[in-house]
Amino acid sequence: MMMFALQQQPPAQGFMVKIMQPPSDIEGLADVLLGSLGLVGLLVVSALVLAGLFAGGLYVYRLKCADPFPSASEQRPGDGGPAGSITR
Repeated sequence: MMMFALQQQPPAQGFMVKIMQPPSDIEGLADVLLGSLGLVGLLVVSALVLAGLFAGGLYVYRLKCADPFPSASEQRPGDGGPAGSITR
């Protein structure tokens, strides 16, 4: 009898298992769409910021440095004659 008492283990504490339903396809699709819209929004905002920085840098560069290539309206063929006359 003593041997039987030593071999017997106390009852283990029980635990509960909660079975959760997997998300449906509609919920998964909504998450994917919201994620992609967020990514596209981030790319658009970053492109706008970088374009603004580039344009601002060009503007400051043009203000600080003289234009080495004058525009076509400032160039005149010949020796200072009217813009329409060509001398050879």
